[in-house]
Amino acid sequence: MTLDGVLTWLEATAPAAAVRDGRWTYALTASAHLVGIAAMFGAIAIFDLRLLGVSRRLPVAALARHTLPWSRAGFAVAAATGLLLFSANATLVAHNTAFQVKVLLIGAAGLNILLFHTGVFRTVRDWDDGVRPPPSARAAALVSLTTWPLVIVCGRLIAYT
Repeated sequence: MTLDGVLTWLEATAPAAAVRDGRWTYALTASAHLVGIAAMFGAIAIFDLRLLGVSRRLPVAALARHTLPWSRAGFAVAAATGLLLFSANATLVAHNTAFQVKVLLIGAAGLNILLFHTGVFRTVRDWDDGVRPPPSARAAALVSLTTWPLVIVCGRLIAYT
């Protein structure tokens, strides 16, 4: 099956039709998507700002234990609702440049998270409290604080390009 065949099949599924054709379902799904993004990025931004030196009295590990569940939950909501929104108009959206850039940026942000958590974050005990995080942690925060807002901007541009 070709990509266009898969996209056409996806658009024909019951969830896609419900989102696309319901009186309120697209708007409610888009609203839930925004709430998920807000929860995810809000938690991520708080953590990344700590890595960059804001609120140095807060231990990094404790802040991670508090913010990571919120970012994960927000991502889960944003991903689930994003897939529903995509499925409603998959054949059109898949060929949209802003959507394609958004997907690439989400991949880059995910790779940044993976590298951070499997790399420098394993040594957090050495720089947890009162010590400036190492350059690689600060670099990960800068990448994150750049990439996620660009994901959000690309998401908004899908409707206009």
